[in-house]
Amino acid sequence: MLPVILAGLIAQSIIPALGASAAHPHQDVLNAPPPGFSYRIPQGTHPWTSSAAVKTNKHKHSENVQKIRAFRGGKTNARSVAAVLGAHQRQVGGFGYQNISTTTSYGTQYAAEVTWHRQNLWLLLDTGSSDTWAVRENFKCIDYSGQVVSQGACGFGPTYRSGFQYGHVTPEQHMFIQYGDGEIVTGPMGLSDITVANITVSMQEVCLANATYWYGNNLTSGLLGLAYPSLTNAYLGSSVDHDFNTQVEYSPLFTTMVDQGLVPPIFSVAIDRNSSTGMLAWGGIAPATGADFSQVATLDLIITNLIDLPATAYEYSFYTIIPDSWQYDSVSDTRKLPYIVDSGTTLCYLPPQIAEAINNAFQPAAVYLWMYGAFFTSCNATPPRISVKLGGINFYFNPVDLIYRNMVDPLTGMCMTAIASGGSGPFILGDAFMQNAVAVFDVGEAKMRFVPREFY
Repeated sequence: MLPVILAGLIAQSIIPALGASAAHPHQDVLNAPPPGFSYRIPQGTHPWTSSAAVKTNKHKHSENVQKIRAFRGGKTNARSVAAVLGAHQRQVGGFGYQNISTTTSYGTQYAAEVTWHRQNLWLLLDTGSSDTWAVRENFKCIDYSGQVVSQGACGFGPTYRSGFQYGHVTPEQHMFIQYGDGEIVTGPMGLSDITVANITVSMQEVCLANATYWYGNNLTSGLLGLAYPSLTNAYLGSSVDHDFNTQVEYSPLFTTMVDQGLVPPIFSVAIDRNSSTGMLAWGGIAPATGADFSQVATLDLIITNLIDLPATAYEYSFYTIIPDSWQYDSVSDTRKLPYIVDSGTTLCYLPPQIAEAINNAFQPAAVYLWMYGAFFTSCNATPPRISVKLGGINFYFNPVDLIYRNMVDPLTGMCMTAIASGGSGPFILGDAFMQNAVAVFDVGEAKMRFVPREFY
């Protein structure tokens, strides 16, 4: 059964999003979306959660705030939205992009400390997926050929030492996920208390992974998914039954947290520029250096039809918005296209024409290196002045965020830029953008809100 709050949102998403008399800033794209996309914009269910509340810091001083840690290297970004969507584009015959960290040693993903029953674990924080899982003590590590290898080859941190606190959901219910680069996680599903910050979610449905093909960082023990129920990956039957007909949608952690009345239906993330720390606030606004709370950009969360996920045609899935425009130097591009906000993706993935134009505006111009699927320029290059306009507010990129000087191509000596081509979309606002804003995931009001941060 769908959670009460999200069930209301989904029910509204089946009817036309706006009345004929409603004035919407993107009414043109709603009426005539670009080829390959369809949009719906339901109304939220909690009108008290507003940009005015953010401006007045109504939720800023939440007690439920915790630090997040950054992990780099290996394939720690391989589970990002970029990897998932890029893999789908290539699967259907398109020239999709790839996530940069699947082919290089660079990539950043953030983790939060979670108490799973009585054991503390660090789990990767993912706004682009919905399942929460940890690897169990006796799990099998599988290599690329399907052979069982030593557990250390999967690169997990501490394993979970116990079983489900309240037993299995049902004996035949299990989780199966295959990520964009081929990584696989599977295992039984059960019920346990999960604590984050000062909040304990009772009897949350979670997975204890008993078999994985995984590229870990030797510190984190699983993943904490914060997206919507439509992206959950639970199935009925044996471990080999994981098609659409056996899928069972369930309530992920944040949805359950809200349904149990533990927090208002809002969370927020503030990523620090040095990419080593950040803040996550449950039910409120994350504190952040340089945040200008006098300005709040508000955008509708939209439902975007993704070909490989039928439920996303009528349910919320990713945190997807439509920016007003992109500006670089004196050029403005006002095409209205969907962008997913994802803390697990390092780069920003833009429409090919915009990505190429911005990279050409570097001095010297950045060039595309096909072996990375990214653009590279001189490590001392001068970036163009770039901003994305959201809800009428320009969010400028700090120049230091536009060139990754620790990602150097050994053949050319050039450094990777933060702007990549997103193929046929949807496109992505990743860490390079999120370091310049506080991102507020206002689930109750069906909005994304952004607070600009001064360069610091």
